[in-house]
Amino acid sequence: MSLRVLEVEGYPVMVYQKDGKEYAWLAGCPHKRRPILAEGHKIFDDVVECPFHRARFSLLTGEMVKPPESKTPCENCKLIKVEMKDGKAVFHGQPFVPEMPKRP
Repeated sequence: MSLRVLEVEGYPVMVYQKDGKEYAWLAGCPHKRRPILAEGHKIFDDVVECPFHRARFSLLTGEMVKPPESKTPCENCKLIKVEMKDGKAVFHGQPFVPEMPKRP
């Protein structure tokens, strides 16, 4: 089991490897579009936890397995799957560049 981050067409993509299979996802939390692998993130049991509002997502399916601890709902949130076809990235959803929260 391993996790690495690549830049693909200007977007950060996390590639999770397990049992000889690779799973590629945009490295951004769909809840608030934050970098899901920022300091404080956790990975356990094939799940990544976003450090900002503690939403959890499966690294195998992309599905949300625990909603964020936030007043802002995130219904139907899931990670954006990334596939390479003919040398180009195919994003299964609208890709975005994750940003850190703005500090006042």
